[in-house]
Formats: sequence, C-alpha cells, structure tokens
Amino acid sequence: MNTVREWLQRLKGKPVTVSSREQYRWNEALELLGHVESDSSWVELSSHCNGFIREAAVRELCSHSSPEALVALIQRLNDWVPQVRDLAANGLQSYLSPSHAMSLLAALEPLIALAGQRRVDHSPTLKTARTLLQSSEMRDTVYANFLARQGKTARYLFELLIENQTASDMLLSSALAHRELTVRLMAVSACQALPTARAMPLLLEALSRPGAKVRVRVLHALLPMLDDPTPVLRNALLDASPAIRNLARWAAPRHNINALVVLTAQLNQEPPTGKRDWLGCLGLAAELGAELPERWRIEALHSPYATVRQLAVRLLRDEQLHELFEALDDPSDNVFFAVVAQLGKQPWAFIAVEIGRKLDRDWHELSTARRQGIFQLQPAWQQLAYLVRRLDTGAAERVFWLDQIDLWCDRQYQIVDPVTTGSARAVLVEELRHLAENGLIRSDSFARVAG
Repeated sequence: MNTVREWLQRLKGKPVTVSSREQYRWNEALELLGHVESDSSWVELSSHCNGFIREAAVRELCSHSSPEALVALIQRLNDWVPQVRDLAANGLQSYLSPSHAMSLLAALEPLIALAGQRRVDHSPTLKTARTLLQSSEMRDTVYANFLARQGKTARYLFELLIENQTASDMLLSSALAHRELTVRLMAVSACQALPTARAMPLLLEALSRPGAKVRVRVLHALLPMLDDPTPVLRNALLDASPAIRNLARWAAPRHNINALVVLTAQLNQEPPTGKRDWLGCLGLAAELGAELPERWRIEALHSPYATVRQLAVRLLRDEQLHELFEALDDPSDNVFFAVVAQLGKQPWAFIAVEIGRKLDRDWHELSTARRQGIFQLQPAWQQLAYLVRRLDTGAAERVFWLDQIDLWCDRQYQIVDPVTTGSARAVLVEELRHLAENGLIRSDSFARVAG
C-alpha cells in the first residue's frame, strides 16, 4: 500500500504541465487509495473509471496471488490505458505455472472472453495459457475440473483435452455422459473420427442414456458402423422419443425393415408396464395410423401415467366416442384438453347430445377452464341456444343464466357458425329481443349480437 502511495506521490511531483482535470484525477486517486482496507477492495478498484486508480490497483494486485486477483488482471489485459495493460500482462506471467493451476482454472471464463476482445492482440497470452493447461502435469487436474464445468468452459476444456492428443476411452465416455449438452454433441463427433472397434461400444452406451438431441446424433453416427443395424433400428422404432423414431423410420426401409411389421409384432405381445415403453408403442402407432388392440387401448386409457393417457385418447377413432367422453373426467388437464381437441374434430351432430348432458350435469363443478373448453365445442349460436334453454331449469337459477347470456353477448365480435341454420338464428335473436325488452338482459348486449 505504501509503495502505491509513494508511486502516486512521485508521479504527482513530476515537473510536467497538466490540466486541471488530470490534477483532479490524481487527487481523487490519492484520496481513494488512502482508505483501501482489503484485497477485495483492490479488485473492485481495478475497474474504476479513473485510470490512475486502475493502474495503482493493478500494481497492488500484482503482489497478491489469488484467483480473484488473477481474474482482475485478465480483465485489465484489455484496458484502454496502455500502462495498465502492460502492468496486467507482467502480473499475469507469475500465474502461468502449474503451481497456480487452480487459480487459472477458476479464471477460465474471463480468459475465454479475452479471445473476443480486439483492443490488442491477446493470442500470445491465450496460447501460453492453453499450452500450460495441456501440459502432462496438468492433465489430471484439467480433467477433474472439466467434469464439473458447464457451458463455454466445459467446451473449452474438452477441446484442450482432445487437441493434439489421442482421446482416451475414459475421456470420451465421460464426455458422452457430461451434463453439458454441447459437450456430449462434441464427443459424438470425436467418436466418429475413431476406428469402428473403439467407437461402437462408446456410442452404444451413449444411446442408452436420456437426451433425444444427443441420442439422434449418436444413432446417426452408429448406423453406418453396424454390420447388422436391424436390432438397433427395431428398438429405435419403439423408442419413447419422437426424434429417434423419426430417424429410425427414415432408415428402416434402407435396411429392409417394415415399421408396421415391427409395431404389429409388439402389439401382439402383452401391454407394457413402463412409461417409456408405452410412449414408444403408442407414438409409433400414431405415426403409422395404426389401430390399437382393444386390450391395449383400455389399459392405455387407464394408465397411471398422464402422458400415456394423453397419447391414447389421440388414437381413439370415430366409433370410440363413448371412450372420449369418459376421458373428459380425467384428472389431468393435459389429457382433458387432448380429449377436447379430438372432440372438436367431430361433426357437431355426433357430439351434441353428450356435450349437452355433460354441461347439464357438471356445469357448476367444472373448473372455469374445463367448462369453457367443453362449452366452446358447441358452435357459437348453439352456445346461446344452450344458455337460453337453461333459463327454464327453475326460478332459483334464472338470474345466474341471464348473467351468462349477458357475458356470452359481451364475448361476441363476429359470429362464425356454419352449423346453425338461419331460421334457428332468427329464433334465438327474437329470444334475446324479448329478454332485452323486459329488462332481463342489457340492451347493449342484445344490440351487440343483433346488429
């Protein structure tokens, strides 16, 4: 600290002509640096807007060895003041040795960011750091650090470990199981450059791990290596991942495999118990437009897994409407809205009676989202017809249903209804006119619909 103050005092005492602004900055530096109490304060001051303060902070940090000091020095390598950059570069040299390996690894993010900074040429510094991290005595330390990293630093360390060296099976196996997705993808590409005998076991192991994006890349890399890809493709056709199934369906004809035959053979067996097995079979059936055997259909609709039930209702055909209506009571909202989507594809005449019964029975018990989902299955004018009909259910609820008619009118903008006939619409408009004239609904509600 005294050294820094003495440096500033000597600098101030030089016989040069300075502007009042520069004099102000010298004084500011002397005042601020007189109250520094810890190393963390020096790190903060290294990014101060006053160049004298930054230079003083970098001088002080050069005499300290810590990961925090190293990060600050790396950031100052791109400083806009040449003296600060030179000081930071000199201070960095002491860290470029195996004894400071952990500090260097802790400062990887700013070191990587330095490659994108162009104020000066940082390539010599980056090359020196890269050479150190690639040295044989650093390899185990770098490998252990790589396993715990994510994002850019994980990718950087993986490149270091495989660059200019023969990648070990242990490294590639770890990379294929790494928590960073992009590292796993890089490892697949690295495996493709290996001899088939080495690559196949690694890729087969990776194929069994979760993560569809990587598994698709693995399967694509693996197929040309296999003498007989039939077993792998058969399993892939029944995979829970749609992406894997799509690739398998693309590759299957090229290897004389009929996806429908594979599915039929599976459907002739006992229904599965696991969720992923269900999703694979039902997914392939949906993609091929195949019908499920009755036992499979019943078990799928009553599966403990909501995603299985959701996929099962999408496979129901027109003649299985009663099962769709039963599924409206499913506790899962995802399943419920999948049912509503399926019912929405049906002609109104096929579902009108059951929709009316469901609303009559459960209107008040249904959640708002579910009630609206079912209610909107009706064509627009049929919605009004339903509400008008409910006015006759009793005086106690008449006010409630009149409010619902007002709300329905408020929601209308441009009524599109290709189902309700013109005469039926006219009757409904007259009903609204009568209600408005008797003050039972707002006149502006009637005008909104009638106009």
